Amino acid sequence: MSNATSDQGGAKGLPMSVAVSTAAGPAGGVVTARKAGELRDMGLGVSPRVVGVPAALQNLAKSVNIAFQTDYGENFLESVYQAAVVRRGEVVILHHEYFGFGDSWFGQFGRLVRSLGLSLQGPDPASPEGRARIRERGPSSIRGILSLIGRKLDLVAEYEDRVPAYVEQMFDRLEASGIIVGWDRGEWEIRTTRIGLDIRIASREPAAS
Repeated sequence: MSNATSDQGGAKGLPMSVAVSTAAGPAGGVVTARKAGELRDMGLGVSPRVVGVPAALQNLAKSVNIAFQTDYGENFLESVYQAAVVRRGEVVILHHEYFGFGDSWFGQFGRLVRSLGLSLQGPDPASPEGRARIRERGPSSIRGILSLIGRKLDLVAEYEDRVPAYVEQMFDRLEASGIIVGWDRGEWEIRTTRIGLDIRIASREPAAS
């Protein structure tokens, strides 16, 4: 990777960056925006008070998808969640284990069946730590059911309790990198669904009628 500064016609202060990849192989000549430009200065407005609720929701969903594709999550989110969409006035970040289930009654029933099936594999199976435990120790239906009861009774801490903090950290990084502007934690409510562990992000600002 080398940088050169162009000084043409006496005009100074106009930097020109040249990116060169020296890696061997088929992708050796490819320089991604993440590597070359750090994906800065996109400036997606995410303040509902400034750009309005619909635009803020769309921009938040776009920024989440960018984060998942370019390692801006840098925590346990992108290894578990697949994509972000806007549904019914909220940003919905879809858990990969429940990807494809809709919001209908049948979809909720399907999520419940899937959740019970996962719990039979071991404790907190939809989390990265739970999956790692199951791989190391093998499945354990008894431990999984006991863990499920403890988690739903709030007797045991679980992955979904940390998810809102992970989401806030991701948006903090996106704002620091210039991908989003106007991010304010106080303007948004972040929660997970009881069945299916999807993340729901809703504006505290009422939508214009």
